[in-house]
Amino acid sequence: MDRPVTSKPRGICRYYNTPRGCFAGDHCKFLHGPNQQFTPYDESKTCRYFIQGHCRRGNQCWFRHEAKSDVAKGGPSEEACNICLEKPTSYGLLADCSHVFCHQCIIQWRDPEGKSSDMKISGVTKKCPLCRVTSRFITPSSYFYPQNDPRKQEVINNYKESMARVTCKYFAQTYACGKPCCPFGYDCFYEHKNSDGTPFVFRHGVRHYMKAFKRQQNPFAFFHAHENSYPANYSG
Repeated sequence: MDRPVTSKPRGICRYYNTPRGCFAGDHCKFLHGPNQQFTPYDESKTCRYFIQGHCRRGNQCWFRHEAKSDVAKGGPSEEACNICLEKPTSYGLLADCSHVFCHQCIIQWRDPEGKSSDMKISGVTKKCPLCRVTSRFITPSSYFYPQNDPRKQEVINNYKESMARVTCKYFAQTYACGKPCCPFGYDCFYEHKNSDGTPFVFRHGVRHYMKAFKRQQNPFAFFHAHENSYPANYSG
């Protein structure tokens, strides 16, 4: 997919091809050449999602990923991933942990696929591979922050706020069938909303629902068995 033009060019810059050059540089809103699709102003735009903490497009993003000066000056962000030993392009932050991991590496570590039954039962894949601190979720981040850095919590909060604007796939599927439920309950990061736009708030969290959800071959049987968990404002 080609990148769209985000600002309308004002024509060809009259200065770019002269001895004096274009003094506007990256701020020029004119094209620097007849075959150019984007103006310097358009090409130099920094990705706002990267600056906020994470861009899901990664290296495929249309906009520039520039490191913050206060993070780029050495420190923890220069360290290698403790799994692949490479410098991460996207970090996976774990709560209550200061170890460095690539986002994809830590996802693979936590994936139950291919793991032994003993590993699954022990719950070790939901812990840091090094310090064994339990972490319920991974936060993708453009930068690495150790546990005591207040910016880490800011990244986590921004991630949760972003996820809360996306409809939960479990909830959407079951709400349409009249049996709304989600195996994560009120712990789910995604949006649960009634048809009238009001929030659908579960009475229980992941600990209450998940074990029963995994035992059920038919998820709809699970949802039916937990109808008494619906909030009082549900009118399905």
